[in-house]
Amino acid sequence: MPSPSDIFVEQYKMAAADGAVIELKLRLLADKTPGLQEYAHVQKLEDIEAEVARHFGSSLSEADKKTLSLCRQLRNKVLHCNFRAARDKLEELGVETRRGGVTRVDVSGLSSAAMVDRIRDSIAGTPAAFEYVADISSTEPGSVFAWLIELGIAGDFRQASEAFRSAAAIVDRLFVAGIGGIGA
Repeated sequence: MPSPSDIFVEQYKMAAADGAVIELKLRLLADKTPGLQEYAHVQKLEDIEAEVARHFGSSLSEADKKTLSLCRQLRNKVLHCNFRAARDKLEELGVETRRGGVTRVDVSGLSSAAMVDRIRDSIAGTPAAFEYVADISSTEPGSVFAWLIELGIAGDFRQASEAFRSAAAIVDRLFVAGIGGIGA
């Protein structure tokens, strides 16, 4: 039986896939473009991105170049589950993010009775009983699940997918401008 968090895992999976498509499209573009073919298999995506920006400079606005760069960075943050940094990259892209309102209750080291009290206080809204996930580091031990839920509820994974699709559209436009169509 699926768990309630599966919906957020699916959102993550879609964002990660949309981010990976940008890399594929950049590599396809480099591979099909004389003068860029030597970059199609380089290790670092930012090297391909830089050469594509140089080669197609007149076909790319500064905003396009910034979108491609930030989406590459966003993709890395999503793939490596550095969710706080992913939210920051979305904001750099001009995406208005919101908090998901997810809270975390630390019950480590508490007795059973103290755990119950802490959880009751948290439900009652006692500030000392919980912390908002958005206020903690996404690289703190024990925070990956909480941040997955935070970004899922806030819609950040969907926003990332939309950003990745807009970056992919830029690359698609370069295919048309540079070699007369994707045809891959």
